[in-house]
Amino acid sequence: MKISEGDRILLGTGTGILLASSLRVFVAGAYSSLEKTFFYGMNFPSGLGIVLFIIAAFLVGRMSRKTGAAIMAAYALAALLTDATEYTHLIAAFTIPIALALVKELDAKYLAFGLVADLTLRVLAVGGEPIDFPHTRIILAALIFLGAYALWKEPGTFKKPGFGLYAFAALIELGLIYPNAIMRYSGVTVYYLPQFVGFSFVVALAILLGPYLGKKPGIAALLLILGSAALFVRPAALIGLPLALASSIALVESSKGSRGGVIGAVYLFLVATLALGAYVGRDIGLAFMEDRLEALILAASVVYAMSAYGKSVEIRVPSVREIAASLGGLLLASIIVLAIFNASPVYEPAKKEVLIWTYNVHQGFGPYDGKFNGYELVNLLKEQKPDIWASQEVVGGMIGNGYQDVPLMLSAYLGYVYEYKPAVEGTYGIAVFSHWHMKTEGELNLKSVGQARPAQKVSFEELGLTLVNVHMGLSEEERAMQAEELLKFAESGPIAEIILGDTNAEPDEKAIEILTREYRDAFEQRPPYTFLWERNGVRDKENIDYILLKKNWPAEIKDYGCLCDVEVSDHRPVWALVELP
Repeated sequence: MKISEGDRILLGTGTGILLASSLRVFVAGAYSSLEKTFFYGMNFPSGLGIVLFIIAAFLVGRMSRKTGAAIMAAYALAALLTDATEYTHLIAAFTIPIALALVKELDAKYLAFGLVADLTLRVLAVGGEPIDFPHTRIILAALIFLGAYALWKEPGTFKKPGFGLYAFAALIELGLIYPNAIMRYSGVTVYYLPQFVGFSFVVALAILLGPYLGKKPGIAALLLILGSAALFVRPAALIGLPLALASSIALVESSKGSRGGVIGAVYLFLVATLALGAYVGRDIGLAFMEDRLEALILAASVVYAMSAYGKSVEIRVPSVREIAASLGGLLLASIIVLAIFNASPVYEPAKKEVLIWTYNVHQGFGPYDGKFNGYELVNLLKEQKPDIWASQEVVGGMIGNGYQDVPLMLSAYLGYVYEYKPAVEGTYGIAVFSHWHMKTEGELNLKSVGQARPAQKVSFEELGLTLVNVHMGLSEEERAMQAEELLKFAESGPIAEIILGDTNAEPDEKAIEILTREYRDAFEQRPPYTFLWERNGVRDKENIDYILLKKNWPAEIKDYGCLCDVEVSDHRPVWALVELP
């Protein structure tokens, strides 16, 4: 493309943001749509986005740049108006091939600027999805609009991206460009805003220095594979994955062939599907993938390295000034968030009456349309101010949900300290939040026939209180088995005074009968429901979330209830005001 340097920077920035954002939205929207089909038989949009993605991969080489610019602008406008990924992922199905076509035509250094800009937006969103928060949504849309404007001025058609660039996209969509994902993959389960910001600079440097490594593609390919293999030695992945990321950027120029684009699109879809299988494999017929994300990342690294192998190309590297400018934007964003948000937990003195919640937050999604719920969740918690909150389906960097980091986000916005128990891959599980010093006394994954089901035992230093947070399975027989195991876990030392969480069990089930041998329901009268999904004539109403107190524990329930009109998640917040003995 014969465009000015300024337009190249605009286009590169827009391209990097468009690629990263489109990948997140496409996977999240497709995942949410298919989940709705699986559970409720809703057939739109279901797999339509996947079909459109394959079609777009076929058509992109015939598409004019002005058409591409219009689609980029449409994506930016959609991101500005809504985060309903079930529908916006239909646009993302087209913008991914367009972004890869632009990657093919731009020098890798301009892509690096764009990926660092996307990372900067993630920092501004303190681990949330940028299109979920008004301030980052506006910036994201503006930068993509500017990229679309630069593209609009260019005549001609796109050059079709080949298999190699789709292999690159598949690899980075496995989490290599997200600091929180790398940290949690590496076994770091609890951290706060300064650590996230600091590691963001490590990721940014890996992206920006990648083109320098591109001068030695053979070495870059080897380092890519070795860096990904570091996942099998978890602490080493904190170094290995940034090295793999730098190597993946280094090989971009070598992967700019034109063959196999449609096959590459199918490959990207398969990699994303297998990655989801690492979390819910037993529920979607991919049991062999459960908890094997490390192997998938390594395999995807090998495939990408092979697609770029043996190709010698000229590399334009970013200047020191360009690197400094890119890092300067990240530095400014970091200073802003560290000044505005909570850099560390905010502790409070002990008190007698404690407001306790249990709330399943649905993997960072609202109940409908695949909307991210981080912004709504922050506002709900600001308003209600629970003292202790046990949460389930908490994501810390999962591919199906835009790599949101819910624990980080809530600690930054609300000053919570948290204890996180991932069920699989370090990025999906349960968590307890409070404003008191906590200690994890024990944790386990309950015996399951479906996806992994975690439990954690947490004690509160100032309160002299211990509780168990749990998320149980989907079948009645499975839950009964898990209830026996959970009861033993709760009554082992230190004995838990409270069991709470999403049991998936109705009040008359065997699992609840087992748990109430030794524990009593905080609710004298159950709410009408604690889970509700209602759309297009389909209604799923369940009473499955509980706060259970040890029968011989002399605490008093002062009040209790359910925020049954709150639709931040498909579950509802269940609460009890407990006067401690």
